[in-house]
Amino acid sequence: MQTEGTILIGDKVKKFIDSRLDGQDLPKDLSTLLAVVAGDPEFEEDGNNPLNIIWAELLWTDRKYPLLDHDYINDVDRANPDIMANVRAMQDTDKKLKFVIQCEDTSLIGYWQPDPETPLEQCALFWLNTEGQYYLTEGKTLSETLAYRALVDGDEDAFRSLLGAFERLGIPVPEADETSIFADMEFRATKVGETPENFRNQRYEYYRSLQKI
Repeated sequence: MQTEGTILIGDKVKKFIDSRLDGQDLPKDLSTLLAVVAGDPEFEEDGNNPLNIIWAELLWTDRKYPLLDHDYINDVDRANPDIMANVRAMQDTDKKLKFVIQCEDTSLIGYWQPDPETPLEQCALFWLNTEGQYYLTEGKTLSETLAYRALVDGDEDAFRSLLGAFERLGIPVPEADETSIFADMEFRATKVGETPENFRNQRYEYYRSLQKI
């Protein structure tokens, strides 16, 4: 028999999957992370939660996220055609970039899915940073990305803590160093094709052209 709490947790997860991922099948590590965080509210603030180690969070639908919701836009911005063309271009890009995580500095991580037929498990992950720039993530998977980003940022302690936290959840993250991380990023970049940055720039030029008519 389902309890009220179980129903609420299931509804929260369903809203996340429907809103952030259009109801698609989840990559394995995201599925595990979503299940444990949603299934135990206390775990979200627990030291064993990999996201809590680096002050990241899942993009729950009942919360606001600046880079996703564009709440930073003010009246002066709205009067600037360049800014609004860029915002519209980013909104178009975000429809193809399935964001799932916000990090401490409000940057986002999402699955780049220009072809909706491509399973999310096979999609490249990209960052959207606070400067509005998109770039390939440090890892092939969400768990790799969070751990390897800590290492690239020079935080060995966070890297080791993340490896341990993911391992306890049954999500193994391979050992790596900066050289191997960057080499793999270069290799994966050759397989992406059109990037979010390319797409956003094209849409920006399109919206600017409309303003000139």
